[in-house]
Amino acid sequence: MRIAGVRIPWLGVPLLAGALAALAPALGAPPVGDAIALYKQKKYPEARALLEALTASDPSNGAAAYYLGMTYLRQGGPSSLDSSRLWLGKAVKLAPDKPGYLSDYAGVCLLMADRDSSFSLALEGRDAMTRAIAANPSDIAACEGLMRFYAKAPWPLGSGVKALALAAQIAKLDPRRGAAAYLAIAAIFDADGRKEDALLATQAAQSLAPGRPQ
Repeated sequence: MRIAGVRIPWLGVPLLAGALAALAPALGAPPVGDAIALYKQKKYPEARALLEALTASDPSNGAAAYYLGMTYLRQGGPSSLDSSRLWLGKAVKLAPDKPGYLSDYAGVCLLMADRDSSFSLALEGRDAMTRAIAANPSDIAACEGLMRFYAKAPWPLGSGVKALALAAQIAKLDPRRGAAAYLAIAAIFDADGRKEDALLATQAAQSLAPGRPQ
């Protein structure tokens, strides 16, 4: 195997990252675009190898930190959420102007909060998602994530009113996804015995039916 003209013995993917990181100062870091392309092709082990080398040689690269965090998340495994949160948190600090980074960081925090029954992680994820939406109100995925959080979380974290408000925000951006959002939280409310909130959400979804006057 050759990298930039230097011959190294064949290594498995777990060892390849270490080899690339060791050689990076001499060879130059791999282009982040190459790693992103591998990530988008779902070639996660290969993307991870390049991204680990890149973050080792260029710790200030926010895009590399973000995609490494997302690669850990997509690969899965026992420590995937913890590793993902670590790197997405670094990406948020390195690129605070990227609300998409913040919303994905928030989503991982909320997943960990569910896994660990952690109040502090739930607060961290909720607040990060709120900031992401404030920075980019048209981010439907972030609105959906926070909406589900408010619909599912127990008091004092949860809020049917806030969940319904976020569904309304989604409906303004995309009526089809808004209807789906209302139905999703209607099911959550119904399962939780919150019949009044479930009815409100169901009626709102019905009002978005094609051909029905808005």
